[in-house]
Formats: sequence, structure tokens, C-alpha cells
Amino acid sequence: MLILLKAIINQEPVQVPRRHIDWEAILKVSDFQNIISIVYHAILGLEKEISEECTDQFYQKYKRELLLHTSYGNAKEVIMWQLERYRIHALLLSDVDAGELYPRPGMSYPDQIEFLVEEKNLPQIYRLMRDMDYEQQEDRLESGNVYTRVPGVRVVFFSEIPIANKIVRRTFLEPVKKYPHIEQYEYIHILSEEDGYLYRIGRLVEFYVTGILRMRGILDFWQYQKQLGEGFRRTAVEEILEKASWTEFVRQIGVLATLWLEDGVRQQYGTALELEEYIITRRQENKHLDRTLLPFEKARPDFYWRSREDEWAHKKREWMFPPREYMIQFYPILERFPFLLVFCWIGRDFRFLRIVCKNRGRKVWLKVRVTFLDIKEKLRSLLPGMKDAERTNDMREAAEVVDIENKNKEEAEVEKDVEEIESQK
Repeated sequence: MLILLKAIINQEPVQVPRRHIDWEAILKVSDFQNIISIVYHAILGLEKEISEECTDQFYQKYKRELLLHTSYGNAKEVIMWQLERYRIHALLLSDVDAGELYPRPGMSYPDQIEFLVEEKNLPQIYRLMRDMDYEQQEDRLESGNVYTRVPGVRVVFFSEIPIANKIVRRTFLEPVKKYPHIEQYEYIHILSEEDGYLYRIGRLVEFYVTGILRMRGILDFWQYQKQLGEGFRRTAVEEILEKASWTEFVRQIGVLATLWLEDGVRQQYGTALELEEYIITRRQENKHLDRTLLPFEKARPDFYWRSREDEWAHKKREWMFPPREYMIQFYPILERFPFLLVFCWIGRDFRFLRIVCKNRGRKVWLKVRVTFLDIKEKLRSLLPGMKDAERTNDMREAAEVVDIENKNKEEAEVEKDVEEIESQK
């Protein structure tokens, strides 16, 4: 596959491989890595080596990407026109017009359109996208608002730059309206070459730490880097990369792209091969590679963005309302009468509910009985103590009564003595 990529991107003749090639595996890897369009251009003329079914699958996927190019182009123009119409300042972060980076326009991959807007404009943008038949989707890997539309157009609006590194984020702190605007537009802005370069690297870093880095991202960045003009301020950008500790990451991406697309690599490429394995094996953990490429970036696996409540709610719905294929195993009548699925759900859930209530009732009754026995034992242990306490209180009261009576007698005797003394006087 890498031989095909190298030949088609460098506009060289494709050498027919002599050994047997598993084209089905190449199709799956190419689809996963988003490079179907490049591989399809490379296999043109090799139809004899590939089965008709596999060739047709390549063509259908390539055709879909071509249709997406047209749909994305139309969607971009309409969205930009709507933003201009309602005077909403928007910064175009990533464009789908990447065809100029490759020798042939059809070799690029339309991923998504990304805009940076002010947070106060998000409600108005939601209404605009809704009126244009876009649906808002939940995406735990994106920090922005994601909108999709048939046949697969994807637009993302960010209220803040989608890069976690604080040093790089400082370069994008200016208000959106401060960026240069596109010709014929007053409210649609674009990034400068330096900011665009940093943004592309920042997105690659985010893809790496979240485990979704693909070959397409590296190829696009390599082709973009080759198109930079003479006015590009490389020194200033390299200083920012050095402060962010991204220099090694960018260097290894360049080494890996050189291994794929050029000859005579003289650099040390051990780390680049680890990066290649990381990309192809779909994010197997490699702490050594993480410390080497991005020592101050923390890997953020998929579960950091997972919504446990949503997943649990989805599982409960599947448990209460399983699909028809599953229900047929217990209710064969559904093969002839599918409309009875609702009644089968009710009967199944009612039976489970009865079992659950019965089991819970047993547990509650057991707890009540245990509690009652505990109280009974405590009362038994307290009763003898209570009798002793009552006896003690009675004795105390009797003693107090005796003391009072003795005091009264003593006072009476004293009074008699006083009277006798007075009478004698």
C-alpha cells in the first residue's frame, strides 16, 4: 500500500507487484485510514490483479468521496453566505478544499468544515443550521457543536480553539473579527500561514492523544508543509513549538512522511516506525512513544469523553426493547406476524417485572425480619437493666424520704428545747 501511495503522490509509474497481495486487506486499511481516493488512483491499470468485486468496492467508495466533495463545496458556500447575511463573525479553521495539495483534485479527503465563532452566536447558528435541515449530533471527541446532513456533510462550530496546550492557545486569543477576512466577505475570516500551520499541528496532537490519528492527517500535513510560501515565518513558529514541547512530534511526523514518500532516508527512524505502528494498530498504548513525542501532553483515551448515563440509558432501552431478530428466538410467531413485536415486548417486560418485584420483595422481607429480630434481642438485653434501674430509683427515693423525716424530727426537737429554755427564763 505504501508503494502505491508513494508512486501516485510523486507521479511515478506504479510497479506491478510480483507477489500475491491481499487486496481485501488493503481496502479495509485504506478505508480506515481515509486514503481510499489515493489508493484508487494507484490501482487504475491493475484491474487484472484484483478481483472484480474488490475493484467495484474501491470504485463505490471513491465515488462516494467524489460526491461528498461536491456536497461539501455547496454546503460551505451556503453556510458562509448565511453567516455573512446575519453578520456573524466566523473564522474558517479547516477547509475541505485540499485538492490543491495533491497532484489530482480527487485525491483529497473531505473530512469536516470547522468554524470558530463567539459563544453568544451559537444559539443563532443552531437556528440557522436547523433551518437548513442540519441535525445536531453528540460527539464526545469534539468540544464544539457538530451538525450533520445527508449525504454525510459534517460541520463543527467551536466557541474556543480546540487545542488543549495552553502555550499554543495563547496565539489564538484574538477576537474572531481581528483575523483577515476572505475576499468578497466581511464577516468570514481566515488564518494566516503561521496560525494555520500551528492549528494543523495542534489538531494532529489532539488526534494523537485521543487515539484517532490517521495516515490521511500526516499526508495532508506533509503536502501542506510543501506548499508554504517564502513569507512564512518559520523561526517564530519553531519558537512556539519549542515552548510547547512539540518539536519532536513534528520532526517524527516529517521522518515518517519521508519514509513513506521519498527515497534515501538518512535519519534515525526508530521512533518514526513506532509512530507508524501506533497509527496502523489503532491506538495501542505505548508510554515510551508518548514520553518521547509529547512529554507534557497526557493521553486522553476514549472513556474520558464517554457519557456513562447515556450509555446506561441506551443499554436499558436495548434490554427492554430488543430487536426483532432476538425476539424471534422466543416468539417464533414474529416471523409471520412482525406487527406483534410490541405485544411480545409487553409480555416479556411484564414477566421480567414480576420476577424482579418478587425477588426484591423477598429481599425486603428478609431485611424486615432481620431488623425485627435485632430489635427483639436488644429489648431482651435491656429489660433486666431497666428493672435494676427502677429498684435503684426506688431505694434512692426511700432514702430521701427517710432523710427528710429525720430532719423534721431534729428540727422539732430543737424547737422544743428552745421553748423549754425560754419558759425557764
